[in-house]
Amino acid sequence: MMTRFFLASALFVLTGCGRERDQKARAEIHAAGFAYSVDDFLRASREGREEVVREFLSAGMNPNAADAKGGTAVSSAAAGGHGHVVALLLSHGATPNNASPEGQTALMAAAESGDEEAVKALLSAGADAQAKNGAGVSPLAAAVLAGQASVVAILADRAPGALDHALQLAAVKGHTPVISVLLDRGASPHSVSPDGRTPMMFAAQYGHLEAVKLLRQRGGAVTALDRELKTPASYAEENGHDGLAAYLREPDRNADPFLPDIPPQRLTEAVFTADVPAGLESLAASVRLIDYHSRPLPVMVVEVPEGDSGASIRMLPPGEGTMDVSPGMEVPGLGLTVESVKRRFITSKHGLGRTVDVSEVLFVEPATGQHILAVKGLPVMAGEGCALATFPGVEAPLDVRRGDVFSAGGMPLRIVDVRPAQIIMERTDTKESAAVGRAGN
Repeated sequence: MMTRFFLASALFVLTGCGRERDQKARAEIHAAGFAYSVDDFLRASREGREEVVREFLSAGMNPNAADAKGGTAVSSAAAGGHGHVVALLLSHGATPNNASPEGQTALMAAAESGDEEAVKALLSAGADAQAKNGAGVSPLAAAVLAGQASVVAILADRAPGALDHALQLAAVKGHTPVISVLLDRGASPHSVSPDGRTPMMFAAQYGHLEAVKLLRQRGGAVTALDRELKTPASYAEENGHDGLAAYLREPDRNADPFLPDIPPQRLTEAVFTADVPAGLESLAASVRLIDYHSRPLPVMVVEVPEGDSGASIRMLPPGEGTMDVSPGMEVPGLGLTVESVKRRFITSKHGLGRTVDVSEVLFVEPATGQHILAVKGLPVMAGEGCALATFPGVEAPLDVRRGDVFSAGGMPLRIVDVRPAQIIMERTDTKESAAVGRAGN
């Protein structure tokens, strides 16, 4: 009987203390100008009122309470850019993956607001970086569209398969800091949208000159062609960006790749010495990615006479002489057929109004149907990336391309992918793979 009495007394005291604490917390909430309601709980979170949010939680508010629209406190704090409040709510049991009826999550809200603290706290709590809302927007895409470069840097490593699409979104918006981050993380300037457009085409379409320049400097091809054989310059011109179109048709010594008189040796032709490290991981650790650019072709346009019936081209390196070609003719040693020629002159926007010859020769690869555009004064690019890398056991840097097959250290190897910040190698016998990072990263 005595034991029951003490238990009942203790329960009464604890209940009384709990009620007193709740009442005190509610009084503090009212004193701060808030009502004890879910809507005001979310408002305090959205405004970053950490002490008030603490009082709500002390008064018994459910950290996962949602308003009539499905919004939660953690999402409200994330949208407001208050990472400290997000961390507080998560520490009190807020669920990181609750979503509104539209599929919006707290991580998406934090990504859009650009709050690194909130993003890191949510990811540490298990937030889904791959989730998409009803419009198909992921946290990475939300950060890209909002131009939040620092958050893109955090999320990029959580969504490596989405980097190319993210780069296209960044190009549409013209967010150059975001473009730079994505390229550093491995997004390809040669990636194409479902309708065949490259990031540079999107940037040109919307008139983003600085974004176009950056993409060009980082390996994007100004002569890339979409499915309708439009170039980035075509997109700029169609949308009234004439100055940008002129820039894209002219050489840029600060951006276009330098083509040496003697091209670097192909990886597939290299002979490795005996001091190659044993094992794929050791080999990959000793390789250095030096440069990444569009793959050049050894040809240049010399002249397109009036009438567009033919053209004069020169095979590289210099000294090989010129060659007259016409539509339907196969170019010896190039594996390409001339499809059409076009004589074109423009008024330079970057050369005090001078007239510039930007005549074109359109080639097609018969086996694949791929089109390649050659413009006078510009390097001719194949529309895919290649790398310059140093390998142990070979003195000079090597030209590395996707699909290259070679042997080193007794291992049969293949290049699986080549990107601005990474080369992926694979042993063809064991299917083991390893990544080579860019030198200096």
